[in-house]
Amino acid sequence: MTSHDNATKPSCNHKSRGPRRWGRPALLSLALLLGLGGVAIAAGPSMHHQHPRTPEEARAHVDGMIDHLIEKVDGSEAQRAALKAIAGRAAPQMEALHSEGRDIKGELRDLLTAEKIDRAALEEARKDAVDLVERGSKLVLAGVADAAETLTPAQRRQIAETIARFGR
Repeated sequence: MTSHDNATKPSCNHKSRGPRRWGRPALLSLALLLGLGGVAIAAGPSMHHQHPRTPEEARAHVDGMIDHLIEKVDGSEAQRAALKAIAGRAAPQMEALHSEGRDIKGELRDLLTAEKIDRAALEEARKDAVDLVERGSKLVLAGVADAAETLTPAQRRQIAETIARFGR
């Protein structure tokens, strides 16, 4: 049996990564900003509080989040317009994904309440759901990257710091 000496292993020190340290939090922050609108659409009325129930309400909600973000980071009107355009381009695609998700949910419900459980059909529905998540994550990440390019590094750091406080 080999003995493991933890003292000889390098510790995981995130501070040693230097300037890249803010990259992941900034990316996650922007994903949260852009993704929330899509999540609000995708989750529909089942979410708590008063989240959007229609695509129009979701777009208004995202616009309000962008306005708040721009004020928080002292952004310009050009940045505000660019972020709203990015969200506007993503909204129809997120709405389409939401519709597909509802269809898959209905299909799964029907399969699971049938007289006989069809495992092959359940597996196909599972694969469809995984594909839907994959396409949704690509869409959100593309929007996040577009938004990140719109903001300055200092603004991205400021957003990351604000979001990090939510987890403390």
